[in-house]
Amino acid sequence: MNQDKINLLKNYISANVAPILIDFVSDIHLSNSISIPANCDESDFNGHFLGKEFLPPKWYYELIHKKDTKVIVINNIDSISKEEQLKFKELLKYKQVATFKIPEKTRIILTAKKVNKNTINEEIYSLVAHI
Repeated sequence: MNQDKINLLKNYISANVAPILIDFVSDIHLSNSISIPANCDESDFNGHFLGKEFLPPKWYYELIHKKDTKVIVINNIDSISKEEQLKFKELLKYKQVATFKIPEKTRIILTAKKVNKNTINEEIYSLVAHI
């Protein structure tokens, strides 16, 4: 990995200005991060009904109970269609899933093997800082 890109990534993570898209690593596991595969089922990502009650996804409970820095990693965003990538729009733009707000200061990182106009949805790309 290019050391300049690694340093830039660390700076962006610290600043937490915008979600980050990285293409120099396709699958990243940061310590204490919540890792979500891009090809997850939309219902697993957005939550589900249990009887009459709408519940957040399982990973949401894990995220809100973390005491240290909260990081969500969406792995291999380019492995799904550009249309399917839009299921992450609400998280990236509004920092929420369904009706559930993501804790303040949560960092969001997306990984991809290849980033170009054929692999990443234009709207999704507009919501991230590409390193």
